[in-house]
Amino acid sequence: DYALPAIMLQVYDVFGDNGPACPNLSEAVKAWNDTGNRPRLRIALPGDWWDVVRAHEDALETHRGDWTDYWNFGCASSAREVGINRASRTRLRAADAAGATLEALGAAPNPVRHAAPGTRERAWHALHLWDEHTWGADCSIRQPDDEDTATQWNHKASYAHTARSLSTMLARDAVAEVARHVRRDADDALLMFNPLPFARTVGGPIPTSIDGPLRGRLDDPTAARHAMDRVIVVRPPGGARHMLREPVELPAFGYAVVPRTSVIESTGSLGSESEIVTAHHRLTFDPERGGIVRWYCQALDRELVDDGAGWPLAGWVHEAPIVGDEHRDSPRSTMWSYGERRLTLDRGWHPGWAAERRGPAGVIEHTVEHRDDGVLVRQRLELPIGGELRQETYLPAHADWIEVSSNWTMGLETNPEATYIAFPFEVPGAVARVDLGGQAMRVEADQLPRACRDYFTAQTWVDFSNPEFGVTVACPDAPMVQLGDFTFGANLQTVELQRAMLLGWVTNNYWETNFRAHQPGQVSARYRLLPHAGPFGESAAHRFGLDAATPPLSHHLFEPPVDDASLPATGSLLRLPEPPVLTLHVWPRDGAVYARLLNASDQAVSATVGSGTLHIVAATRCDSLGSTVEDLEPRNDAVTISLEPRMLATVRLVLQRS
Repeated sequence: DYALPAIMLQVYDVFGDNGPACPNLSEAVKAWNDTGNRPRLRIALPGDWWDVVRAHEDALETHRGDWTDYWNFGCASSAREVGINRASRTRLRAADAAGATLEALGAAPNPVRHAAPGTRERAWHALHLWDEHTWGADCSIRQPDDEDTATQWNHKASYAHTARSLSTMLARDAVAEVARHVRRDADDALLMFNPLPFARTVGGPIPTSIDGPLRGRLDDPTAARHAMDRVIVVRPPGGARHMLREPVELPAFGYAVVPRTSVIESTGSLGSESEIVTAHHRLTFDPERGGIVRWYCQALDRELVDDGAGWPLAGWVHEAPIVGDEHRDSPRSTMWSYGERRLTLDRGWHPGWAAERRGPAGVIEHTVEHRDDGVLVRQRLELPIGGELRQETYLPAHADWIEVSSNWTMGLETNPEATYIAFPFEVPGAVARVDLGGQAMRVEADQLPRACRDYFTAQTWVDFSNPEFGVTVACPDAPMVQLGDFTFGANLQTVELQRAMLLGWVTNNYWETNFRAHQPGQVSARYRLLPHAGPFGESAAHRFGLDAATPPLSHHLFEPPVDDASLPATGSLLRLPEPPVLTLHVWPRDGAVYARLLNASDQAVSATVGSGTLHIVAATRCDSLGSTVEDLEPRNDAVTISLEPRMLATVRLVLQRS
């Protein structure tokens, strides 16, 4: 039944898949062909292969779907660095957006106030090398204390931490310089910068340093910058902090100035009740075992927790395989082992492997903080692996989502183990969808045969919906998920969801080679949950995921403005397309500003980029490398391009002050 006159074989060096090009491959191919035997061999490039395919495409069956990745579950062996790198990417994009503003304003680099040349490139380079799949030594699992294991892990981890440091500095300093171009009054305290292409409402805590330098010299206007990038993962209850008096409306791809009169000290009250009622939700917490046992959504008039799943909403789960005597020397072989060393469909999984799964042993502390911006529920729970889980559930007053943040400490255990945060939803007949980076993939329906169905990698969100309602979950920190049940190693050929349960797969050390055997230290995971009426809407899901992953950047207005500060106190810098067109990236280069757009829909659309406080002087459509494809004529202060379904496009803009 094979329709092509050729087959493609991928060859790598005998040393292994990380070896160099095989030096004697051409000699081996020539020797075979000289014998006159068939088939005839040819060393070819991918383009040569596709030339053969195109010549016979009429005889080929067409398949549409995602080749869902198998390899990537190993990223959960380094949960902290994965979360750090995901945050660094949003910061670098925000820094580029602010840098594009400075480019359009013609702001000359000041060596006293700007990073050294090449810093941006170093940051992106480090970020990409963390995401590259070569994680560590091939002896990481069998020899976790080996010097080679430690050295290669430190090389790998340094990419994530370098990208974090550089992205933090670049974002902080770029927004600080934008703030200096904004006109302000004596009462103005803070500038909040929104790099996303849609307007947002924000509330809650803001940076403390809004009143001048906290260290350094009083005559150094940059002395307080260091405090603008501090992130406190776990705050003590009842601690005083600066809060927004009222939520602030941030313009799309723009900014707003916040006066001091809009900043207050938090005056929350503490309680210990297990039921929390707000205008949007009624949550009931388990005061003995932890987690949320009931979630009534006021707008939907529904209970949203599946009480038959065996786990509460936001329930922490520890999983470890039950290892029999035959697997003592290689406990991971309980779940997987090598198949035959030949062309075979055997994938090596051992479905039905037994596991012990445990939740927290009990609640140590349950505290409710009623604040000006909403309600924050804190639980401290005793963990069966030792240590504590610190979990915060935030119900904002200005929005109808809830957010759960979990923090705990992993140890030095090298036997296989995994941890999850479980979200069992009561959504009958749900269809599960996963964000693949601008593409909503329906589990099973949008997957190619034999692709991975045991676990999934989400870019920003996962959704469970039926025609009447659903729940979207943003997962900015931990990308790995299992859906419906614990399914690692199940070797699923098809997916039939038994329940609408999301398992946020935060950590594991299940991979048997390059990934880490343990990850001692703190790990954290944040999930934001949004109920919605009606069927699934892809544009709304993308917007929600981006909003959760991309906090606005804030900077105090202590630093003096430039002499010709011309930006108004609030405004949109550009009018960028809203979903279904996604603005993936805006960045400066060579005196211009580039915007990369994606039509995240199955219909052809027109995408318009319009002037805001920055004026479009000229525009061109480019390829992905920035080379000109066609000139675009600005009309009515805007340029418009046509995008076919799921098409990427890049626009180059020449801007000036309006």
